[in-house]
Amino acid sequence: MAAPYPKKDNEFVAWYPLDLTRDLAAAVWHRKRAGYYVHIPFCTAICDYCGFSVERLKGSNATGYLDALKQEIRRYAEARRVANYRFVCGHFGGGTPSAIPASDLISVKALIDQSFDVADDAEITVEVNPISFTPTMACSYREAGINRISFGVQSFNDRTLAVIGRPHRAADVSTTLSAIREGGFDNYSLDLIYGVPGQTFDELKTDLAKIIDTGATHVSSFRLEIIPLTKLKLREAARLLPARLPDEVLNEMDQLVSDALTRAGYRPYGAFNYAKPGYESVHNEIAFMAPQGEYIGFGNSAYSYINDHVYCNYADVEEYKAAVFSENEPIALAARVNSLQKQARYFVLGLKFFQVSRGRFMDEFGVPPESVFGSILEALAARQLLLLEDDQYVLTALGKKYVNNVIKEFFIGASVGMNQYPQFVSNLTVNEITRYAKLADSALGHPPEVSTLVPRDCRELPHIEER
Repeated sequence: MAAPYPKKDNEFVAWYPLDLTRDLAAAVWHRKRAGYYVHIPFCTAICDYCGFSVERLKGSNATGYLDALKQEIRRYAEARRVANYRFVCGHFGGGTPSAIPASDLISVKALIDQSFDVADDAEITVEVNPISFTPTMACSYREAGINRISFGVQSFNDRTLAVIGRPHRAADVSTTLSAIREGGFDNYSLDLIYGVPGQTFDELKTDLAKIIDTGATHVSSFRLEIIPLTKLKLREAARLLPARLPDEVLNEMDQLVSDALTRAGYRPYGAFNYAKPGYESVHNEIAFMAPQGEYIGFGNSAYSYINDHVYCNYADVEEYKAAVFSENEPIALAARVNSLQKQARYFVLGLKFFQVSRGRFMDEFGVPPESVFGSILEALAARQLLLLEDDQYVLTALGKKYVNNVIKEFFIGASVGMNQYPQFVSNLTVNEITRYAKLADSALGHPPEVSTLVPRDCRELPHIEER
């Protein structure tokens, strides 16, 4: 029998791959770019459409929560869990971060600055709402190194604000915008909600014109979603809302928003997001744009993606505090992300920002995306939802309209058919549920179907407080 090789190879292979270069030697210990998120769950009043993990500031133990939050941050620092990361952005969300005293929020930011490597030019955003935000607070934020504001305007129309249960009115918006400018912020984002029951095209056009007139550098626009176990859903069941707008009207409103903001110089750089050139959110880049970065979430209900894991903290404030104060991890749910899931994530999140680089996918995973998702990519291209332009897989105009449908084509395994709410903590009271159930009974002549009020895919039972 002939030898399989001309000569037996006796080299001892001790490492692989072998194509090491001097060019990359200096990059071995470069710190990875990352972002952080801090959840402040308190609001002066809870909006009727809100499904986030929040509670009213009045009567809450905000001090106890902030103590737990700081203890969680210190635990990360002491264990050096993020020693090889440099934070290039931070985002304080909720809830309403501006509902708590500026000194309390700034003390949390200062602890993060002292505990971790935060870039000098990091984008640090705080979400604010009218009523709780003042010129004095704006100046304090600015002096503390906060350089971006995200302002929940939602609408300039008092009737629209009343329908969605916002506690502020149009006059409060002007006051808050003045406070932002007095604080010296030239980088601020405004939130817009549209598709509200009873809303007209003229009302939406007026809202868009007023948003553009503010000079905001960024706009996040959201079509209203009425979700179970919110006050807005109960009001709808009791027939206390105008009828929902038809799908064809909502689709036309989507286009109206896009056309108006684009004409005004805003670039649509992701689903729901528009920015003046150079003012795209760094937080969005880290969390969504392929190749996605890693981020740490501090506080109740906060999500993280680091060290090949996606995990979220307890949504319920008391469960979160109890875990932290008992020296346990406040992590409620977690998953280890395998290689195939990372590849799917590249497209699921990346296409929310309209494009994914084929070359960077290959650099990251060592294989072309067609070898993994070839049939999906071909099907989307055939339906004129996605196309390959040079090195980029890009959503078409039609694909952008159906972006959430498109990204779910890349779901794999157990994620198929699942929603984004594995934890749900209702902020409704028993009295509110009882009251609206009676109103619904009266309006319909029979009690509402339970399935219209309760989310179908929650892994944890809703937590309803008696208060």
